[in-house]
Formats: sequence, structure tokens, C-alpha cells
Amino acid sequence: MTIASLVEAEGRGDDMPKIARVIYNRLENPGTAGTTGRLEIDATVNYALGRNLGVAISSEDLQVDSPYNTRVNAGLPPGPIEAPGDDALAAALAPADGDWYYYVTVDLRTGETKFAENYDEFLRYKAEFRTYCETSDAC
Repeated sequence: MTIASLVEAEGRGDDMPKIARVIYNRLENPGTAGTTGRLEIDATVNYALGRNLGVAISSEDLQVDSPYNTRVNAGLPPGPIEAPGDDALAAALAPADGDWYYYVTVDLRTGETKFAENYDEFLRYKAEFRTYCETSDAC
């Protein structure tokens, strides 16, 4: 249920099984992504702060002292962060096949999300998102 809740908070549609795969890849291979077992899911930080799960987080937000903060705590949070729907439950039970360790939603209006197998690719997508935010009022 906890993984499904993370998928619900982070994804939509066809991206949900891929997001589930990223979560499982990070849990099953904690050193591979350079995150040492941390999921680093922004929605968990917002949950810990008691606000909308889709709000952009700041550097200061990342330091919130909470077991739900997956930016600082390894593994899954202690419980779900929201009620997962059927699609999120299905994705958690049957994640996509892939070697992804990162994802970035590069367009908040359309939900376009890009998946990366390595950190350099992730950084390119993160830069794309920053450029999007500089030219959009969605951020």
C-alpha cells in the first residue's frame, strides 16, 4: 500500500508502472543510484510538511525532520502518504520492466515525465525542468 501511495502521488497514467519500477529498483539496489537506499520522493517531503503533495520543494524543505522524508531516510516511509487508486495499486503489484533509477516531470501542465537510467541523464532532464519553470507560471 505504501508503494502504491507513492505511485499515486508521483505519477499518472502510463507512467505509474515506470514510477513503481524506479521505487523497486532503488529499494532492491540501494547503492546503484547513488542514493544509498533513499527514495528521494518529493511528495513525501510535502506530506511531512503537511501540504499539497504536488508543491515544488525548496532546499530548506528537504531538511524536514520526519520519518516520511525519503530525501534523508532510507527505505519506505512508515506508511502510505495518500489513498492509492486502482491504477497505482496495479502499478505497485506489476511494475514495468526497466533499469530506471530516476524520473523528472518536465512539464507540470501535461504531466510529461522522463525516466533515466543514470545520473547524467537525470541531470539533463532536471535542467529541462528548470528551463520549463523559467518560462512557465506552473512552477
